[in-house]
Order: sequence, then structure tokens, then C-alpha cells
Amino acid sequence: MTLISDLSKLTVKRERESKRTLSQALSAANEVAQHLTLETGHDTDRPVKVARLQKVKPVTIYVKKADETIYNALCLNKLNMDTLKEEIAAKYSIPQNMPLKFYKRSKRGLLIHMDSRMIEQFQDEDDFILEISFQNKEGLFEVTFIY
Repeated sequence: MTLISDLSKLTVKRERESKRTLSQALSAANEVAQHLTLETGHDTDRPVKVARLQKVKPVTIYVKKADETIYNALCLNKLNMDTLKEEIAAKYSIPQNMPLKFYKRSKRGLLIHMDSRMIEQFQDEDDFILEISFQNKEGLFEVTFIY
């Protein structure tokens, strides 16, 4: 029984890593392609190609609480702390004016305070389990992302 669950966990981990690796490679290739310049020759009759500006695509992450069976999708138009706060507050009925603190629990059990640089590393279709707790003394919500 545990061998089957270990194999399924290993399969999920491999799928997540390959998805991230492919996504990172495509992002890097896209950035390189955007920085290439078009050299114009002596032929001035030909129109010069104009680079198209691509809008930043929103990133969708999937989150659920430990006791839930179905993930909720959060669409982040910008990868920053404010957008993440707004989306989580709306999804889990947290008042907009309540402060939120974000933490990440690593696979080794370390609890890490999340900053905007960590949020910028989110990839499309990442999935997390959330622990949301209210700290009455401090008057804030703590949201822990479990990878």
C-alpha cells in the first residue's frame, strides 16, 4: 500500500519538475527571441519589421486547503504580493482590509517567509496546499503554501 503511494508521489513530482523545466526553457527562449535585433541592409525600399509587444500572460496557480479534495484556480495577472493577497482574500472570504502574511513550507519542513521575489517564481499551473490561520493577537491572517 505504501509502495503504491510512494510511486504515485514520485510520478507527481516528476510531472511537476518536467512541466517546470519545459516552461522555464520556453520562457528563456522567448526572452532571447525578443532581444534579437533586425539588421537593415542597404536596401531601404523594404519595410522594416516592427517587433510586437506581447502582453504578460496571467499565471494560474491551483490551491486547496488540506481538508478539501478539489483545487481552486487563482489567476494572477501580475506576479506580485498585492495581486496574490487580493485573489486569496476573494477566494477564501478574508476581509480585504485584513493583513496577510505569506509563508512557504519546504519539503524538508522549513518555514520560510515569502517575499515578492518568491512569488515572481510561480509558474503557470503550479499547485499548492494552503494552511490559513488567524492570529488573534496580531490581528492578521497567516497563509502557508505547502509545496
